[in-house]
Amino acid sequence: MYLVNLSQDKSKINQYISNTLLKEIKKSLNDNKKVILYLNKRWEYSSLICNKCNHLYKCKNCDISMSVHKFPQKLICHVCGENKDIPTKCEKCNSSSESLQKVWIGTQQIEDSLKKEFGEYKIFRFDTDTVKTKSEKENALSNLEKSDIIIWTKMITTGFDFRWIWLIWVILLEQELLIPKYNTEEKVYSNIKQLLGRGSRNWEVSNIVIQTFIPENEIIKSITNSNYKDFFIKTLEERKLFNYPPYSQMLTLEYRNTNQEKAKNFMINLKNKLDIINPPLTHPSNQGGKIMNKRIEINLVPNPSKRYNQYYYKIILKWENLREFLNEIKPEIFRNSALVVIFE
Repeated sequence: MYLVNLSQDKSKINQYISNTLLKEIKKSLNDNKKVILYLNKRWEYSSLICNKCNHLYKCKNCDISMSVHKFPQKLICHVCGENKDIPTKCEKCNSSSESLQKVWIGTQQIEDSLKKEFGEYKIFRFDTDTVKTKSEKENALSNLEKSDIIIWTKMITTGFDFRWIWLIWVILLEQELLIPKYNTEEKVYSNIKQLLGRGSRNWEVSNIVIQTFIPENEIIKSITNSNYKDFFIKTLEERKLFNYPPYSQMLTLEYRNTNQEKAKNFMINLKNKLDIINPPLTHPSNQGGKIMNKRIEINLVPNPSKRYNQYYYKIILKWENLREFLNEIKPEIFRNSALVVIFE
């Protein structure tokens, strides 16, 4: 397993397809071996990274990647709503704006680019856009066996075994790091490790490569060096700092409606009620006095997601015992089927 630095190795057909990848695909196909290209396309916004120092822009409140929005022109956190102007230079190394790069790529774009180079081979894209129904899934298994190049998303990491695979290629690992969840890095580590397992079955050894613009990123180095111990220690330290599980309970209240304004107003009203029944408590300070702080951390995510023509708004709560607190809003939970409680 090795890394390819996309900042130094871009092909003419697509900045996310390296010349090294094109060369390895040709070699594998000439040897009658299958090629798997893995790309996570679950998130729709770009992340922002610095090509000079490998800095990935994260929210100061949540320690997750911020998303680049065109309207408004902002970096926005999709958990707490923190936002700031898109920088004109790197906040870490002061490099100019030319070193700051927005990264995002979809499976359709990868497929279109590869068809120009390998049009004579069968390329099959397995994602939620091409495989939706039960019959399509059944046909997909047959297509997978017949295909030379397979472009796949998260579904590839579990439950499928293939023969004659020589090349497994991760198109853009940092795209996984953009998903706005406190445990994103842990899931990325797990996903990639499971993906690597696809190539070590049936007594075959695969050539496994990861493409990235930030090869010096700590999580990427941990994956490629199989250094789980350091990754585990770092993850626990960060979770303690930001009060994430296992150091607190965490849940999401999610409400959906086809009318965006109704969904937004419902959640604003619910947030106001939660604030009213969440009075400040006194705790002893290290200096012997008392300090006042909120009993529960409550954040309304201001930016909705949209799925199947419905708008989803979220409230995220963190504290030691959230189940007891939920008793206070039982009427809202049971009265509204569109309100869902998700424990992390």
